[in-house]
Amino acid sequence: MLNNFITYAADGAKPANYTGMIVTVVVWAAVFYFLLIRPNKKKQKQHQEMMSSLHAGTQIITAGGIKGEVVSVNDEFVVIRVDKGVNLTMKKSSIANVYSK
Repeated sequence: MLNNFITYAADGAKPANYTGMIVTVVVWAAVFYFLLIRPNKKKQKQHQEMMSSLHAGTQIITAGGIKGEVVSVNDEFVVIRVDKGVNLTMKKSSIANVYSK
């Protein structure tokens, strides 16, 4: 009986057609690109532009929700004034938003 199944499978064997599988993979790759990768690149570009536009006097909000005014900026860090006599030094990447009064 097992011999009959093997013979039947061997007789009905046809060359594999991978076109459907390739199309599916290409479609999924396009979906991932347009829904995940492309929007993330746009956000990164906007954030980078925001970081390069920082200067003394700019009002910011940090990722932790601290509001302050930029006192000085260097390549990696920014010093913000939170209150009179209270300055905080933090990484540029922790700045979430730039706003105006």
